[in-house]
Amino acid sequence: MDIAHRNDGGAFAGAPYRAGSPPGLYEQLERPKRPRRVRLSTAAFVGLAERGPVNTPTLVTSMPAFRTQFGAAADGMLLPQAVGAFFANGGRQCVVVRCLDAAKARTARLALPGLTADGAIAARNPGAWANRLSLRTTVKRRALPLRLAPVGDPAWPEGGLIAPAHRARPGVTLRLVGGSPPAGLVVHIAAAATPRRGVTAVTLDAALAPAFSDPALLAGAEELLVRLDVDLGGALVERWDDAALHPDHPDFLPRLIGRRAASEALLAPRLSGGEEPDSAWGDQEDPAGSEFLRPSLLLRDATLTPSAALLTAPDGLTFHALDLVAPESGDDARATTTRDHFFDATPGEPSDAATGLLTFADRPGGLDVLAVWDETQPTDPVALVAMPDLLHPTPPDDAPEPALADETPCFGACIHAPQPNASAVLPYPQLGASLDNLRTAQDRLTRHCEATGGRIALLDLPPGLAAGDIIGWRRALASDRAALFAPWLRAAPVGDPQGAAIIAPPSAAAAGLIARVEGQAGVWASPGAQTLAGVFGLAEDPGLPEAGFLHAERIDVIRRTEKGVQLMGSRTTALDPDWTHINVRRVIDWLKAQLALDLAWATFEPNNPALWRAMTHTATTRLRGLFDAGALAGDTAARSYFARCDDTTMSQHDLDQGRAIMLVGVAPAVPAEFLVFRLIRDGGENPSVGAFG
Repeated sequence: MDIAHRNDGGAFAGAPYRAGSPPGLYEQLERPKRPRRVRLSTAAFVGLAERGPVNTPTLVTSMPAFRTQFGAAADGMLLPQAVGAFFANGGRQCVVVRCLDAAKARTARLALPGLTADGAIAARNPGAWANRLSLRTTVKRRALPLRLAPVGDPAWPEGGLIAPAHRARPGVTLRLVGGSPPAGLVVHIAAAATPRRGVTAVTLDAALAPAFSDPALLAGAEELLVRLDVDLGGALVERWDDAALHPDHPDFLPRLIGRRAASEALLAPRLSGGEEPDSAWGDQEDPAGSEFLRPSLLLRDATLTPSAALLTAPDGLTFHALDLVAPESGDDARATTTRDHFFDATPGEPSDAATGLLTFADRPGGLDVLAVWDETQPTDPVALVAMPDLLHPTPPDDAPEPALADETPCFGACIHAPQPNASAVLPYPQLGASLDNLRTAQDRLTRHCEATGGRIALLDLPPGLAAGDIIGWRRALASDRAALFAPWLRAAPVGDPQGAAIIAPPSAAAAGLIARVEGQAGVWASPGAQTLAGVFGLAEDPGLPEAGFLHAERIDVIRRTEKGVQLMGSRTTALDPDWTHINVRRVIDWLKAQLALDLAWATFEPNNPALWRAMTHTATTRLRGLFDAGALAGDTAARSYFARCDDTTMSQHDLDQGRAIMLVGVAPAVPAEFLVFRLIRDGGENPSVGAFG
């Protein structure tokens, strides 16, 4: 609480008393904060991307944002297609993690054309994408006239220089044209005095030769700035304008591009073999740096010196990464990237102080790194996880239907029939159609979700399995935190609705549907019987059993209906009938997280009956909201939920340890029995949740 002292008879800003109150001390009570609401609509996608940071969780809120941070959907990679399907079907936001064989991948080393300095510049992250970069630097000139200080005037230093106060600052690069050399003299402002009458005394970092002390030459002095254009594949992707050449200037070019990129906002890279220099180029609150370039830390105190060729080139100079050869060029390590790289940590690298470049070494695995997101977003944790690039089925090889001639009549809707991509070849041979260790990888994803305790693994049933193989596959992945979807989908490539059809994983579209129904109705709503967007049809899988068989085996089937292609099931792979439905699993997950958040205030309260009654009231209020929304199965509150915290839920040992244990039971959706869990206040920072029964 705040204590407000008022002695003027007037109103106190923000105080909860009325104007005209007598002077004195008043208690200013804080307004009670509205409980935050947990959302479980954030999905995580782990897989292959053209570019982007390695093993780094990156928030993506739209497909344009994904393309900015991770590049185009190319070379058969399914991660871009999955993210596109997620947003097309109603997804709100997702966390993307790019993985690859970091030990074999290479980052391209580049050059700023016409600018010399002791330090390197590189692509922002590894991969062959950087081999298509082009960098163009152009010098920009602004008049910044100088004049000699008046002789004998005590207000100005003897023999000093005077410049306009609004333009003169430390780090400004000046060029004096004339004399020798022909390109002029390039100097820098080292210090600027306190302004007086719109002008200030400046000190240069080098004494002027007599040839450059002529008043006419000083009056024609120019401030030099640089513009850097970054092209990728012939398209301008970034422009850094009015950048400075000296490190003392706040707009120093390496500092502008070196700041943490938006794709690295959650987890900064690190010096190879060293600690994470979070503020190497600025604070995390500073504007984002380049998504394409990363300067060496050796450039932090280096001065960029423009060459004579750059100063005299009106259109600037260009550096083409196509001219690079190994080991300076980038490489994706496509031949050695396997499914294990989606799970394993990135290897460490030896310290390389000679380059001063940041790396993504010693990162946790692609799944473990998601904990960084959960730590920063307790009300929006990752609740759905998919790995679209675990399998790349063989592209369709059926011939396209012949196009209708212009004069041929069209009865009904004429729909564009996309051509198949039978000629597409996946450049990642270890991730092809082979099922070797695929089930092991899906099992690792499932066990991760079980260990985390708040996520559901969305898995894709591989095509071509017989009925007996499907039964074995599903039962090997039996879990209340896993869901299998089939068949695969035929969809247009992301960003090219008229392009050749590709085979897309169904789990990503299902993730979008789950997020959509949560936003429309609530976390307890089922995504079943929802129509998929952005889908042409179903991939051919002649051996796939009929829908009734798949439904009985708890595989969520996507079918053609009169309303379009729809997800007809929303079941987990669990053998326990209580956890048959995805929405049941999710509503319990939501209640655990929401009640723990609602009861955070109870952590340091005295453990007595008053606390127990308050905890019960808080939980009952939340449960009543579920009942009123129709999320519970019972026709009365007593048949739908209960919350109990008294001496029957705790032993004397629990009381001695300071634990307050509340039992909460709900009957969600179809199940008639209560699903019970325990909420424990044990004096820690937050209440913990445990299974019961």
